[in-house]
Amino acid sequence: MPETSHSPDRICRAPTVASKNGADDFGGETGMDLILGLACDGRAYPDFPGEGDGALHAAVVGASGLIDVLEVELGLTGPRGAEAVRIAAYAAKLRAAAADGAPFYAASFARDPWATAKALLTWRDQLVAAGWRGQAIGSARLDDLAQAEGAGPSLPPGTADRLCAVLVALADRPTINLHRIQLVEPREILPPPYARLVDQLEHCGVAIDQTLRLGSADDTDLQRVRTFLAPGTAEPLRGDASFVTVEADTALMAAEALAEWLAAGSEEDLSGTVVVSCDSDTALLDRALQARGLPALGQSAASPWRGALQVLPLAFAASWAPFDAKAVLDLLLLPRPPIGRSAARKLARALTREPGTGAAAWDRAWADLDADLAQRFADHPSAEIEISRRRDRWREWTTGGLYNRLDGIPADAARRIAARVGQWAIETDARASDPLLLTVAGAASALTQAIDVLGQDPLPALLVERMIEQVLAEGASNPQHIATAGGLRCVKNPASIWGPVERLIWWDFKGPGDRVPTSPWSQAELVALTSAGCTLEAPPAAAARIGWGYANALHHTLTRALLFRPALSGGEETVSHPLAHQLNPLIQPAGERIRWSAERLLEDAAHDVAGRRLPRELAAIVSPPQARARWSLPPSAVAKLADRKESATSFERLADCQMRWMLLDVLRLSRGRFSEIPGPDQLLGNLAHEIANRVLQPGPVADAEEVLRQVDAVFDRLLSAIASPLQQPEFAGELAAARARVPAALAELARLLRQKNLEVVGTELDREAAFADGLEVQGRLDLVVRHPAKGTGVIDLKWTRSANRRRTELAEGRALQLATYGAIADPAAGAPAPGAYYLLNQRRLIGPSGDFVADEEIEASRSLADTWIDLVETWRSWRDLAAQGVALGTGLPEAADHFPADLRVSPNEEPCRYCELTSLCRVTQEAN
Repeated sequence: MPETSHSPDRICRAPTVASKNGADDFGGETGMDLILGLACDGRAYPDFPGEGDGALHAAVVGASGLIDVLEVELGLTGPRGAEAVRIAAYAAKLRAAAADGAPFYAASFARDPWATAKALLTWRDQLVAAGWRGQAIGSARLDDLAQAEGAGPSLPPGTADRLCAVLVALADRPTINLHRIQLVEPREILPPPYARLVDQLEHCGVAIDQTLRLGSADDTDLQRVRTFLAPGTAEPLRGDASFVTVEADTALMAAEALAEWLAAGSEEDLSGTVVVSCDSDTALLDRALQARGLPALGQSAASPWRGALQVLPLAFAASWAPFDAKAVLDLLLLPRPPIGRSAARKLARALTREPGTGAAAWDRAWADLDADLAQRFADHPSAEIEISRRRDRWREWTTGGLYNRLDGIPADAARRIAARVGQWAIETDARASDPLLLTVAGAASALTQAIDVLGQDPLPALLVERMIEQVLAEGASNPQHIATAGGLRCVKNPASIWGPVERLIWWDFKGPGDRVPTSPWSQAELVALTSAGCTLEAPPAAAARIGWGYANALHHTLTRALLFRPALSGGEETVSHPLAHQLNPLIQPAGERIRWSAERLLEDAAHDVAGRRLPRELAAIVSPPQARARWSLPPSAVAKLADRKESATSFERLADCQMRWMLLDVLRLSRGRFSEIPGPDQLLGNLAHEIANRVLQPGPVADAEEVLRQVDAVFDRLLSAIASPLQQPEFAGELAAARARVPAALAELARLLRQKNLEVVGTELDREAAFADGLEVQGRLDLVVRHPAKGTGVIDLKWTRSANRRRTELAEGRALQLATYGAIADPAAGAPAPGAYYLLNQRRLIGPSGDFVADEEIEASRSLADTWIDLVETWRSWRDLAAQGVALGTGLPEAADHFPADLRVSPNEEPCRYCELTSLCRVTQEAN
């Protein structure tokens, strides 16, 4: 069941449960008592003040939480602006200020206004929190920022502004309903703004106390570590299991070791056990815990890359020219696409076949969708209106307006896209309060507000992308990853532990840790700021506070601390934590007395780790299934041989490996549908084929000049229709080459055809023929030609980087594709037609010696006609073997012992080189 006590919102979860000890305990009747820790805005430990089941008039708050409480007390509450809206407003202020002069940020603002405004707003907020009031102080850069304060629209208040408003209100010493505040951090290391706030509260009569660090008085390794961190003397560690460092090669092994250690204790031992997870994600650890029946910690890192959150950036990416087929495909393939799932799948398939929105596949997909809608709303009273509404909405998502990236998108169009995304999120959520969808709706609303406040029209692509990145910056956690009930607790920051911890586990004890913020101000500017009453925190003070936070968790630990560090995490090598460097004078001399390797779990029968014995059982090592050449086919598989039609592709698979042919072509085994945009080579080949289909019309072939003119007339239209990814900047080189090579290749083909007195019968022709023994063959032929005296010929167009493979096929008599096409080109002729490959990229027409179609003749070991005869006999031999219930994996050496006799076309030397089934037949397997 969900663990409700893990709520990150400390204020909204205000304690209302009465303390068992009455009003004299924590939470008296005279006002609210607070525990204040700068890191306690998220998860903190303990969950609430006091003992027992709860506390009355008491809460644990962080810096933001304290401001929330004080704003309510002082009547300063108001609407909050999203950070993106604040950046947009500040960008408008900077633009207005720059119009009257040449401020120091002018050059960077002209190049990237959003990033500049974001950086300067961070500077401005730091200054405001430190006491700056927006006035000029005689320093050039600071005076430029002061000028921006008074220019442009008003700036929505941020945390620094709210803090300053609270400080101003407290200056009059009002009566507030706060009795006492206990500080987690020592008062002397608080940042100056919060130190001033605490001082003001004390002047208002609020008692300020320091939270005590409770440590054991026993002479243990843990106590010696605390003494060393105090700081104190460095006494050697003895290895009494109170302080242990666990090292693992991988995070997975570390999770297994920690789960084993927790499982070795009792259920009562979970209470008082706190896990520190600084990276905010315990998914890997939770799997190991749940496998042993332990409660999940449920800590999930917020990420802007979760599926639903991608709708907003993809909706804009699909609106930039040239058309981005990949962005639209990604949009359609989201777990919850913005259009119906069935419609999204059909459009996605069309894009993978012909990436563009003007091709036949795209038009067929929309025709299918129209038919589906007509059937779905056949009995609807307003069928036409409903169908038109859905169709228009779907087209708006996929083929809306396209805008030039440099010129930008009109602000109104950007608002419409953001509003459409927000409306989709709200409608999809349907009041279910899905966190991801509500985050999308909030981001879309924030983007709309930011566009309004920014006041710029049109919006360049870079600016829009920066704004989208900002509204999604906080991301969202995984809503399916939740904590479960149990005594185990988890916090993100070691500084958020403010009470006694029985057992501390630092799960990801790795670096680099928190970084000390760098100051953008020069020494002269710092002096000027100090003179103006603005005191910025010095880097050494920030470093001291960060270091205090690391040690804080250990100071609150009573009996045992375990620090887990994986050598690899997320595929990357980790570095030591800063606290590990600090403790090195103790850890290094102790060596194996306090250090334990998680990989030892895989070696020994039992282990004593941190006061617990971890029993292990020897697991039997089972060898995986071994590769074998001969497989028995069930009757149901043999039955599939009847009434099937072969193709040139299936013949090639059969000649190389009967097993592959059986699985892929006969049994129709599929790796699953994985929609992706084809690569540039395939796109160029598809484009060249389609252009050839348009310019090589049946009849006499036009001269080269006319072909070049026709190619030029259709090139850009077909490029956008079926190969739009080539218009993206990353394929600029390939597109430039295609613009030169495709027209030249087709012009050269036309010249060769005219030279050989060949006319075009047709392009992209579907052919089908039946042969003896029930063999039926079908295929689509790229180009069929005819000679007045010599008859029909076949030309197969290929876009390839090298001519070597096709030349080798012809020379070795293995041009199975050409032989198949020749056999079905003119079934009535009674003999296979001659054929040749036309290599578009190399502009070469190659074929076997003696074939009238070829321009460059290759001396072949057998003609295409003989190749076809041998191929049919090979098909018959393999088919008969399959009919007997036998399939052979030809990639294994022993397979040759089972080959049919007199096999006319033998497998290639490396039949498994390009096969996707090697893990099934286990031709290749990892070494044991």
